[in-house]
Amino acid sequence: MTNAKKTVGILSMQRVPNYGSFLQAYGLKRLLLECGAGEVHFIDIEQGRVLPGYAVRRSPLQKIRHIAGALLDGSFLFRLRSRRFYAEMLSRITSSFPLLGLDGPCPEHYDLAVIGSDEVFNCCQACTWGYTPQLFGRIPRADRVISYAASFGHTTYEEICAQGIGEEIGATLKTMKALSVRDANSYAIVERLTGVTPEVHLDPVLVYGYSAEIESFLLPCEEAYMVVYTYAGRIKSKEEIRRITAFARSRGLKLYSIYSAYPWCDKAIAPATPFEVLAWFKGARYVVTDTFHGTIFSVITHRPFCSLVRENNRQKMSSLLQSLGLESRGGADIGHILDSPVDYDAVEEILDKERKRARAYLKANLEKI
Repeated sequence: MTNAKKTVGILSMQRVPNYGSFLQAYGLKRLLLECGAGEVHFIDIEQGRVLPGYAVRRSPLQKIRHIAGALLDGSFLFRLRSRRFYAEMLSRITSSFPLLGLDGPCPEHYDLAVIGSDEVFNCCQACTWGYTPQLFGRIPRADRVISYAASFGHTTYEEICAQGIGEEIGATLKTMKALSVRDANSYAIVERLTGVTPEVHLDPVLVYGYSAEIESFLLPCEEAYMVVYTYAGRIKSKEEIRRITAFARSRGLKLYSIYSAYPWCDKAIAPATPFEVLAWFKGARYVVTDTFHGTIFSVITHRPFCSLVRENNRQKMSSLLQSLGLESRGGADIGHILDSPVDYDAVEEILDKERKRARAYLKANLEKI
């Protein structure tokens, strides 16, 4: 069989209405096609079982407390406007799903299935699909199954053992023909569960790079602005807010939040497409983010940025920054970090090497079919 005829399926989080999830899925699809895949489809996640303690829905009492809290602190109207903003943003993201080909017919058989990237191994979390062995390699429709830059996210080895699923996960992972992860936590978990040493690769957004797309973008705004990229409600610290707003004021910049709405920002932006997110990053003077992909968007658009490292993102964020030689960009001293120049020549040297390694891994697995 020639490479041009090989049918590949990607099992990822492509239906999660999130800019990073979309762009990593699109990037991985493009990489596989560049490496010789004939056609690439997406495999939907099968419904699994809900692990104890990780139910998605809030109880009626929790909802009442949430509303009461908003009324007491005076934020009810803003939260209501934020919900409308979030609904509009989700609508725009999901309207881009056809660009991934999610609504087209899928084959009954795959020559190769690639699990990843994103937090596909993050089983100890509240999510709609719960825990399913499919995400760890159980894909009967595929002749060969591998992972690429997969992540356990904030799930730890201890949490997996406490849930009593470690043995099953380990046995399922070992059925894969090649294992690739994207961070130190995931590397350690795979080794402990399987005895197999996985490869480590960068997220598809970094590897694909979006260089042609970024080069062609027209700047979406003429006024000088600074981007805050985070999920709703994540920036709560008064000190963090003070440092961000003070830095913006000191530079005469407007504060634009993307993917979230905050009363201390000048505007909340809901980009028309996931690709437009990169245009907003490209036009920003500075970026503050506490997300994995927000950091990546900053890197591929060569922005001065500060990544806020927290307990719930420490594992993946620290590994990402370290892999690019950018450990100094993570921290709480926002003004000092933003004022420090980024050596993007050194970063591009690392990316050039890692992009070649990633493509070689994907191409080698396509050739083994």
